[in-house]
Amino acid sequence: LNDTNPRSLIVRLCDVLSSLRIHGVVFEDDTRSEAVAQILDFISAQTSVPIIGVNGGSAIVLTPKEKGSTFLQLGSSTEQQLQVIFEVLEEYDWTAFAVVTTLLPGYEDFVDYVEVLTDSSFIGWEHRGVVTLNLTDDPEGARTRRQLREVTAQIRLLYCSRDEAEAVFRAAHDAGLTGPGYIWFVVGTNLGGSEQLPEH
Repeated sequence: LNDTNPRSLIVRLCDVLSSLRIHGVVFEDDTRSEAVAQILDFISAQTSVPIIGVNGGSAIVLTPKEKGSTFLQLGSSTEQQLQVIFEVLEEYDWTAFAVVTTLLPGYEDFVDYVEVLTDSSFIGWEHRGVVTLNLTDDPEGARTRRQLREVTAQIRLLYCSRDEAEAVFRAAHDAGLTGPGYIWFVVGTNLGGSEQLPEH
């Protein structure tokens, strides 16, 4: 199913489900759209057919799911990604960090979960603040570069979409914040894909 606009996706899946005896669906797509996961979750809840999302938009982890949904996603949630990152930070004794986010939906939950992880830990974390970037109001990146320079921590946890990551790293590179001594951890449910993020 290459056409993943909502109407086409729903119509095609319903056609398949109604015409064949299906015990489950394994779904893979090349998009990075969370809408695909939401549609699959809805279809699973309405039809009681198990659906497994293995790549692309279908694997973007949704929480919570629709009541009655049997939609399994093979991806990691933002919370799981953060837990792993904090284990790495602890292992290397990198206790001072800052949080950088865009206005990507879920950024407030991301900030809240960072606070939960640091407040409930016996590690002496030094949380040096949160910077929220508004990339749409800053097409040239001047404000973004200025805001990134104001962050005093060399360890940065970035929450954003894949497209936003490219803009943030371009601004960080221009501001001299991507060389030796700067460590960025990029967190998000929509960062996968076969292409790599830009190297800076």
